[in-house]
Amino acid sequence: MLRLIVLLCSMLVLPATAQQPLRIAIIIDDLGNSLHLGREAVELPGALMYSVLPKLPYSREIARRAYDSGKEVMLHLPMQTHDGRFLGPGGLHRALSRKEFARAVRASLAAVPHVSGVNNHMGSLLTRDKASMRWLMQDLSCFYGLYFVDSRTDVRTVARELAREAGLANAQRDVFLDNQQDPDYVRSQFRRLIAKAQEEGTAIGIGHPYPATLAVLAEELPRLADQGIQLVPVSKLVETQRNPNLWHASSSPLQTVAKNSKR
Repeated sequence: MLRLIVLLCSMLVLPATAQQPLRIAIIIDDLGNSLHLGREAVELPGALMYSVLPKLPYSREIARRAYDSGKEVMLHLPMQTHDGRFLGPGGLHRALSRKEFARAVRASLAAVPHVSGVNNHMGSLLTRDKASMRWLMQDLSCFYGLYFVDSRTDVRTVARELAREAGLANAQRDVFLDNQQDPDYVRSQFRRLIAKAQEEGTAIGIGHPYPATLAVLAEELPRLADQGIQLVPVSKLVETQRNPNLWHASSSPLQTVAKNSKR
């Protein structure tokens, strides 16, 4: 009788496990300069994410188009690099005072409508600076429901460590899809993203509105379901555990922002 019960239980459990799809999320970065490429990116099928640079000519329009299409919008926040590259509007760097830093974060969030999360644009220097990352995560935690995705532009990044300290939902990029703007390369990186999901259960990729990237995604995304892979918003993959011991919102100059005012 005991063996029969065990057998019946295993028959109930195994199909449910087998039916759970692998999940990937793909973020399209660097939006805001080109309306044409922004529109083309937003028209791609599935739950892609659109990370918009602040205060560029088409930042607001592209964010609104993505949101109106049922897609999630992120703020692509420019951050200081190790080689001094031009950051563009809203750039964060280590020379800012605490109040200047907080004002810059808030202004960039206000410049892109419908933001649900943030990831770094460049930032190979700033993301490995603990003081700056602590400030950033404190400030983002003042806006209810935001999350942070570390683009991992430097292997020495401490962004997730400080996000966890602040109790901020977070994740990290696994694969860059288009460091080379060649369709064959993008396709191979897309397959690498799928392989990562097959190993780990989930994976996050980042691409850009390059013609090669958009063409490959238009070809490959409709095939995901047949491979048992689900394309989901990043918000479904972020780490949400909280650390209640280290920090709370009163540490930020933005503490007066209502915690229920999602941006």
